[in-house]
Amino acid sequence: MGDSTVLKEEGNTYFKAGDYDKALACYTQALDLSNIKDTEKNVIYKNRAAVHLKKGAFELAVEDATKALEFAPNDPKALFRRCQAYEGLDKVDEAFRDAALLMKIDPSNKAITPTFKRLNPIIQQKVKEQSSMTNKVSQMFNLAFDNKCEDHDKRKQAINNLIVLAREEASATMICKYNGLERIKTSLLEERDLSLVVGGIRILACLSKESKERSREIIEKIGVNKIMTLMAMDSSELASSCCTLLQNLMVYGSEFDLFTTKLEKYKEDKKKGERVGPYPYFIPDEYSQEYIDQIFYQLVKMLVNKKVSAHGRDSAMEIMIKHIERLSGIGWMKKFLFTEGIEGLLTVAGTLKVHNTIPVTEHSRMHASVCLSKVWDDTMSDKEREIFKEKCNEYFKDLFTDEILESKIEAIEAISTLLQGPYEVGNMILGTEGVVQLMFALANSENALHQRIAVEAIVHSASKKNRCTGILKEAVPVLKKLYQHGEDETRVRALVGLCKLGSFGGTDASAKPMADGSTLTLAKVCRNFLKNAADDMRKWAAEGMAYLSLDAEVKEELMADTPAIEALFDLAKRIDKNSVYASVTILVNLTNSYDKQDVMPELIEMAKFAKQHVPEDHPKDAQKYLSARIHKLAECGLVNALVALAKTESKNSRELLSRVYMALATEEKLRGLIVQQGGAKSLLQLALENNTDVGKILAAHALAKVAVTMDPQVAFPGQRMYEVVRPMIHLLHVERSSLQNFEALLALTNLASVSDSVRNRIVTEGGIVAIEQYMFEDHEKLKIAATECMCNMVMNEKVVKLYEKENDKVKLMLLYCGEEDISLVKAAAGAVAILSISEIVCQKIVGVAPWNEILQTLVANEMAELQHRGCYIVYNMMCANKEIAEKIVESQLFEILMAVTKIDLPDRKKAKECCEEALNKAVEYGLVKPRDED
Repeated sequence: MGDSTVLKEEGNTYFKAGDYDKALACYTQALDLSNIKDTEKNVIYKNRAAVHLKKGAFELAVEDATKALEFAPNDPKALFRRCQAYEGLDKVDEAFRDAALLMKIDPSNKAITPTFKRLNPIIQQKVKEQSSMTNKVSQMFNLAFDNKCEDHDKRKQAINNLIVLAREEASATMICKYNGLERIKTSLLEERDLSLVVGGIRILACLSKESKERSREIIEKIGVNKIMTLMAMDSSELASSCCTLLQNLMVYGSEFDLFTTKLEKYKEDKKKGERVGPYPYFIPDEYSQEYIDQIFYQLVKMLVNKKVSAHGRDSAMEIMIKHIERLSGIGWMKKFLFTEGIEGLLTVAGTLKVHNTIPVTEHSRMHASVCLSKVWDDTMSDKEREIFKEKCNEYFKDLFTDEILESKIEAIEAISTLLQGPYEVGNMILGTEGVVQLMFALANSENALHQRIAVEAIVHSASKKNRCTGILKEAVPVLKKLYQHGEDETRVRALVGLCKLGSFGGTDASAKPMADGSTLTLAKVCRNFLKNAADDMRKWAAEGMAYLSLDAEVKEELMADTPAIEALFDLAKRIDKNSVYASVTILVNLTNSYDKQDVMPELIEMAKFAKQHVPEDHPKDAQKYLSARIHKLAECGLVNALVALAKTESKNSRELLSRVYMALATEEKLRGLIVQQGGAKSLLQLALENNTDVGKILAAHALAKVAVTMDPQVAFPGQRMYEVVRPMIHLLHVERSSLQNFEALLALTNLASVSDSVRNRIVTEGGIVAIEQYMFEDHEKLKIAATECMCNMVMNEKVVKLYEKENDKVKLMLLYCGEEDISLVKAAAGAVAILSISEIVCQKIVGVAPWNEILQTLVANEMAELQHRGCYIVYNMMCANKEIAEKIVESQLFEILMAVTKIDLPDRKKAKECCEEALNKAVEYGLVKPRDED
């Protein structure tokens, strides 16, 4: 079989027979041989291109047709096949070019004429659109870049139009082609009106998105320095736009986006248990590395530069937070340790607006805390951690040895920020001699600012239960004093400290860290602050309530205070992201959607016997109270609040939101409300993107609950119905709980009943294998649910093809028809009934040893529904071919068919009709005589 001609001819035979896989193998084998003539290579490449076209592999078809043309540049068949492949890839320009050339070479070629006629109007329309686009871009250029234009609104509108045009590939290319970058730089970026500068930056941001070439062109013609200078200006809009542009330049200019896709695929494959290569790292080319480093070092300098605006500084930290990690980011972390970056972040962390050291916003400290936390978490060795700690030590040592009181106050503020980020490092600094004493001294001073800063540090020092006996417990007298006599801003912070102390019992009803009634008193004060105080104090009150709401008594009192609940929802929706986590934590506590450890009763008894403390559930955390709380929250607008809160970028907060949604979806009566108020769309986003693994699973489970009891077309209209398939399939993973598997199968069953396009999506997402694995489960309910789902899936042609292949899928389904469980038999019989339309499946049925007995049981079944399915299967088998029909006629099954035709009951009408049609088929084959001849 080493002759290329023989292989080619064999491939041609397979191609004509429709066996494209074998044809492809023959052609490929022929091309692998040496010493093939160019003329033969041309023919084989053309033939292989035809195979690729039949298989829908258009890119491979283009490749092979192009290779064929290398040996014969004007080969009509190769040109035609490449034209078809280009059209399949939606590359109309290239397809038309080949069609036009073929018309010129071979005018009498009738095959190309319909293609040419089909492509010609499309090309003419594109030319027309391009001409129109050129005019539109030119018109916008004239208005947007006219510095003498007196109509300010018209100019702004032109800039906005250019922003829209820059998002489209064709018009974006045109903007760059007609010197758009130079004109933006000389006209818009030099304007005194910052709104016009913002417009220019936004055009650049849109141009750079998803384009390496345009990103690099912007770097060359606009320059990193210019963009960062603009980002430093005192405008939140400008800083935000420049931040987006810089990130686009780094991500797309260096092909970091391709690395991200590769990394996600690596993680996905690893999760599926597939073999993966080494962990992918981002390694930019020399050009990219140069401008990425330039951006990095300038960002570090911006941290402490007094000329940089507060908004510019926040934007600089945002870029660092997103890209500093070495495993999933650009990898600045190691360089960061050897710059003054840590000192810069600590300076921002400790800066007070009243001292006017450097401009900061109310978010700056939190940005610094998150960035420090990212750097600390990304350290990979003891040496790196020691460098981090040493830099922090040196920084605080300088501040504490300074005789200026303001330096010491800023040091305490920076410690407070550290305690919210890399807690371990903050605690280490807190252990330095004299630091705690200084905090207490500031708390006991008469200066309200000093009191506030000290109380914040004290509160943040106790994040774990074992810290309760430390600083916080010692500070109780101070906290009580400030809570009773301090100013409101200090009082609310002291209140949070006391709330922390009162919450260390958690949900344990037997643990009472504070005197009876104290927790409820603190909760009442928190509620009052929530309803009546200024925004900053409401944020702190929410944090206090987040701790106290673990107590069931506090939960019930909060639920009775409707204005407080509404104020909480309002706070979560209106105020900055710093308040989101506390607000969502309260909702998690109210709905009991936090993780609960299942403890074996035997272990509890053993602990009691050993006289160990055993946590007790509060009676008001029982299901009756919990269900009432969830319904009350829903009535107060919980779903609307969750939809608004889902805009947060924090993965931890999004996980908490998923937990609350899960608690809501568990209440069947509230599922309609979830859909009605936009919760299904929000849940879908939580299940697919920017969430922790646990959060994604919980969101997917909540979606499954909605999909189980509601019409999918109502719950997930339009495109959403296809998007919900993936999270459902993820719930079928063997590591998920049985309940999650079960409800995901029910949800997929409902989805698969909607349309063939949804069934196609399930197949594409790898759903068939995931569903099939549960058909072998020992757990009866899972087995039935999987079989019911497959019953709907076999309505899809691709699934039928899978059953027609060499495997035991049909055998398993037929054997399930003989099981005892009625639900399983119904599902399996339904699936076999649909599959039996295929002659190949019918051949497989008679290949199963007890096929006759199983079908006899179905056809003679006392349940009308099962009898109808059995009769329908037999009818299809009779229609398949004469050989199968003979086997049925020769068996006892045929006698049962005749008996069914004599039944006159209304509910057996369909079964009777199937049997009569089957008998008619037997007559048609000449296997039996008509009744009137008997």
